[in-house]
Amino acid sequence: MPPSPKLRRQVSEIDDIDDVDLPDTDASRPAGQDKMRRLLLDLVGRWHWIALGLVLGGLGASYYLAKTPKQYTATSSLLIKQQTASVMSRDQVDEIDMRSVEAMNTVAERIRRMDLLERVASRQDVRELPGLMPPQVAWLPDWLRLKLGQTTPEGDAARQAPPAPAALGGMISSWLGVSIRRYTRLLDISITHPVPEVSKALADAIAREYLAEIANARTEGRSNSIDLLEKESREARTNLQAARSALSIYARALDVHKTLETKENEVTSLQRRYLPKHPRLVAASAELKQLQDSFIREFDVARLAASDKSYWEVAAKELPDHETQADAYLRTARQQLLARIGVLESEIQSSTLVFNSMLTRIKETSVNQESEESSAEVSNLARVPGAPTAPVPTKIMALGALGGVAGGLLLALLLTRIDNKYHTVSQFVGETGVTVLSAVAELKLYHLDAAVQQYRKRNPKEAGDFHKEWNPRLIFRLGTSTTSYAEMYRVLRASITLLGDETKRKITLFTSALPGEGKSLTSANFALAAAGQGRKTLLIDLDLRKPSIHKLFGLIREQQTQGGITECLANLAPFDQVICRDTGHDNLHLILSGKRAPNPGELLGTGRLSDVLARACRDYDVVVLDTAPILAVPDTRTVAPLADNVCLVVQAEYVPKGAVRRTLDILEEDGTSLSGVVFNGFKERRRLMGENYSYGYYKTSRYGRAYRYNYGTYGSEPDKDAPTS
Repeated sequence: MPPSPKLRRQVSEIDDIDDVDLPDTDASRPAGQDKMRRLLLDLVGRWHWIALGLVLGGLGASYYLAKTPKQYTATSSLLIKQQTASVMSRDQVDEIDMRSVEAMNTVAERIRRMDLLERVASRQDVRELPGLMPPQVAWLPDWLRLKLGQTTPEGDAARQAPPAPAALGGMISSWLGVSIRRYTRLLDISITHPVPEVSKALADAIAREYLAEIANARTEGRSNSIDLLEKESREARTNLQAARSALSIYARALDVHKTLETKENEVTSLQRRYLPKHPRLVAASAELKQLQDSFIREFDVARLAASDKSYWEVAAKELPDHETQADAYLRTARQQLLARIGVLESEIQSSTLVFNSMLTRIKETSVNQESEESSAEVSNLARVPGAPTAPVPTKIMALGALGGVAGGLLLALLLTRIDNKYHTVSQFVGETGVTVLSAVAELKLYHLDAAVQQYRKRNPKEAGDFHKEWNPRLIFRLGTSTTSYAEMYRVLRASITLLGDETKRKITLFTSALPGEGKSLTSANFALAAAGQGRKTLLIDLDLRKPSIHKLFGLIREQQTQGGITECLANLAPFDQVICRDTGHDNLHLILSGKRAPNPGELLGTGRLSDVLARACRDYDVVVLDTAPILAVPDTRTVAPLADNVCLVVQAEYVPKGAVRRTLDILEEDGTSLSGVVFNGFKERRRLMGENYSYGYYKTSRYGRAYRYNYGTYGSEPDKDAPTS
């Protein structure tokens, strides 16, 4: 058995001992390991939920395969090529390098565009395809659908017209799959549809529509390029003509300027040779004056011409006044004339180069139109698929089974999480730390009946009434005292005996947290087990509010004229008179509850109960008290301090954990030392062998039949614990 909390506290208080060896129990394992082990055991115990989930998952997958329509996939393939460079422009670089994976993915995404799919959906040949609109799946069973008056989905699909191109394009998008074949330049366009012919037609239509799109884009791009080049050439020609026209108006002024420069050089040479009054110098100066006036006239004529008026509207602001500053006006005019002529000549040269370049590019573009190849072409068109690609039965069944197991496992985990009951001794000890004196399995009446029948077969001549008046759950009867159930109560008897000196620990009290946990049956069977050892035993029914000991032994409380414990405590009957000695066992006597007491709590709180128990201890070897549940009424809290051994009966899979914890807290608050727990009514299972510290009661096991213990019966050996009367 696991060590009690008191033992663990005593060990922890030993300071002068370095090494203390505790028993090797489940409590010595790490908490996390113990919780995981218990969780796994709980899940194994709920295997039926996992199995149910597996079955439901398989059934769901089968129903899905029966209802969902088969899908057929048709695939068209496109070969994506690198666009050929221009013949006359070898240094031209493509905008997108089609040799990269990114370019292939770009083409795939362009095929998935909604505007392309809407154009496919608007084609008349596509909209007239038979079976284009797939039928809706009727998930309801046929009998239920017919009962509800629903129409056949296939008939609805046959009457349904294709929706608008935008909606149909969205549907085609859900059917479409575009993938790149690894290590190739092939692009697969796949359509999955319930009708094989529709999937083929749509795959081919999308491939052709994309090729037509890129062909139109190429033609439109070429036309746009030529139009742009021609526009630029016209602009260059216009600029060239404007510059030449402007330069022509300055021709006369430029000629006069050249003559003026020659005359100025001649006058300068004469001034070095002659005096100012010399006839030749005077004549040359007069001619120079005439040329200057002539230049001014020609300059003004050119400056005011309409072809270059916009320039001189700004430049004329820099000219001085001709009347007052004639010389300055002449110098500035000559400078502006030469500057303007230089600008015009530069513009003429630049415009000429641009115009010639435009002509060359127009010729190159015209030649390239005949030299470019298509960037994509059809590798192969789709074929009508012969076998469906979906759903895959093995995959669906595997997913259904996996989902069912997962669902069952989750349900089992949920049930484990919300489980508020104790199922095994190991679980109870691990969560409470309280010592378990004995684990009593759930009594199976048919096991006990089988044991009685077998005893009769082995002893056909033996007389006896087999205690028919007793409750069949009282174990220590002819034929049943050799069962494994009886052995469990013998374990309880031995555990209580080992608590201390029997002569000083005679009074054993049995109680429970809630009603219905089997404390009265445990008290009666323990008393019978003690009486079976030849010890004089007294069983007192102190559950004055709901007594049941008389029912177990087949007695009628109202017919007990001698009274019971109620009369004894109320001083209405002496101790010897209330004892019931005709119980069916020589060593077992009873004190029943007696008449119903109006105030059981006050009656038990008198000092009379202490005197009664003292008298019982003098006359009997073992005194067993069956008391009321602790949480239901406070009666037991009054009686518990008078008992030597306080035992709490805990019904497996019945009492909530909170109720047990509250009961333990109450006993601790009252200062009552709990001797241990009787774990009652557990259900033994193969996965829990050892968890309840018991033999088990399987129909056939290595220990013999369920109604035997050890290695079967002992042949002709008599039942030592069987009643003698």
